[in-house]
Amino acid sequence: MPYKTILVSLNDVAQAGTLIDVASQLTQKNEAHIIGHYVVPAVTVYPEVGMALMPSVFEGYQIYFKSRLAAVKQIFEERMRRDGFTGEWREVESAYPDIASSLVDHALTTDLIIASQVESESQSEIETDLVVRILMESGRPVLVIPRNWQPRPLGELIVCGLNGTKEAARSLFDAMPLLREAREVRLVWVDPYRQRLISGDIPGAEAATALSRHGVKAIAESMMADGRNAGEALLMRAHDLGADLLIMGAYAHSRMQQYVFGGATNYVLENMTVPVLMSH
Repeated sequence: MPYKTILVSLNDVAQAGTLIDVASQLTQKNEAHIIGHYVVPAVTVYPEVGMALMPSVFEGYQIYFKSRLAAVKQIFEERMRRDGFTGEWREVESAYPDIASSLVDHALTTDLIIASQVESESQSEIETDLVVRILMESGRPVLVIPRNWQPRPLGELIVCGLNGTKEAARSLFDAMPLLREAREVRLVWVDPYRQRLISGDIPGAEAATALSRHGVKAIAESMMADGRNAGEALLMRAHDLGADLLIMGAYAHSRMQQYVFGGATNYVLENMTVPVLMSH
């Protein structure tokens, strides 16, 4: 099935043009409806400790996003008119003091979410765990765009990470609309000797056969990480092949007050050099 409803998160103001460009590319291939999503968060209230009776109120995030709303809306609507895609501007006055909570609420009925990479030292005013929360809470695939990405055709040469997990399987089939349009698809299994019972004699061969039934011609290959984590190895392979998209599962080790992702997922989220479609 093609992507028919795509939500693009536009609160990363500096990246708005790039994110809309990616969304526009995808809607041309899928005849999708694009939702330009922008959250104005509620004020943050901090309870005081000690004898004070009045809590502290922080309005900085709300003021920041209100002041930039009109400019981002204009970019979205101008691109919609120029590129001729079907879409809607969705401006949310949130009851939450963060971006992720409202974004997840609106993403539950979409086929795909597009969001910007948020680095740990980000100056974008967006919470650094935004992408992590979308992945863990929405149940939808997320296409994450690197901060330094220069808009160009997306999904012509795709690298897919395999490792025999449900997350990898889900990401692979969540990416089907992109895989069907790709010129070349590589299924890369990093260190298959670690999962000999499930990787088989030719790691990835069964996945390639399954994809072929959908009209996708994929090449299965394995690679040794040589001391790197799997995320670093996949990014290296994507770079060597000149890939413009990486598909991989998002793996979490625990769920507590904050989500803790595994080393490979964290590495890719911090160091991505190409767009990455992730599913959990």
